[in-house]
Amino acid sequence: MLLDPFAPRRLFAAVLRKPLKALYSDRFIYSLLTRNRSHMWVIAAPKSGSTWLSAILQNYLGWESRCLARVCDRREQEPSLRQLAAASMIDNVLWTHQHTRASKPTLELIQRAQILPIIQTRNVHDTVMSMSDHFDRESTVCSMAYMDEFHWSQLDADRKRQFIIDMVMPWYFNFYAGWLSSSLVRDKIAFVCRYEDLKKDPVGEVVQICNHFGLPVDESKIQAAIDLSSSQPTRRNKGVIGRGNMLSDAQKATLSRLRDYYSDVDFSAAGFDY
Repeated sequence: MLLDPFAPRRLFAAVLRKPLKALYSDRFIYSLLTRNRSHMWVIAAPKSGSTWLSAILQNYLGWESRCLARVCDRREQEPSLRQLAAASMIDNVLWTHQHTRASKPTLELIQRAQILPIIQTRNVHDTVMSMSDHFDRESTVCSMAYMDEFHWSQLDADRKRQFIIDMVMPWYFNFYAGWLSSSLVRDKIAFVCRYEDLKKDPVGEVVQICNHFGLPVDESKIQAAIDLSSSQPTRRNKGVIGRGNMLSDAQKATLSRLRDYYSDVDFSAAGFDY
């Protein structure tokens, strides 16, 4: 009779299965978090200046900067409890910009981990132009829609913008509708940071963020943090407000039609005035 060489390992695993299961439970991970802490999370639509905002906040606050997503590439940038557990004993963490849609598990994570959420937005018409630039200059890899370098290179400028509108922008309206109608925004728990406001008055916008979350304010240090960010890689391309006016009337109408599916959502933070 042959002996099973793996039997001792399986027995050992069976004995430890129950305690290990408890060890890796959500409840256990949340229990690891230090009580007196400030964890801030920049949740952003792509190309909304979120890398710039994250750099400013990190420079000013001096907190450790981390990402709540383990892997990005073409997958949705969902928050990972594993990442949260790895930073559980750190008092102050800035979870940098992450393109995450609103969902019940994500809202629960924010609540249970007592995270300070910033929702960053930008005019969707200008965003179309910046996303097209991003595909041209950096990469076509994203979680919003599939595109590769070869097929992108076959499109002229107008078709590229049309692809962004048809295939990528539905994700944006999902993002905005979800967050702007969430309890976090309705109850003013989250701070909604418009790119246009940040660009116009970065010091004033950071002051508002700090006041919203009860953090100390020093305008001279905030200005220094902004100045430092100008020499850091923040992935800003043109960042010009109003470039979306270059879109055709038909393209603008398509964006308006997408907005109209959500008649009760205030999309003013995304560039629509009712």
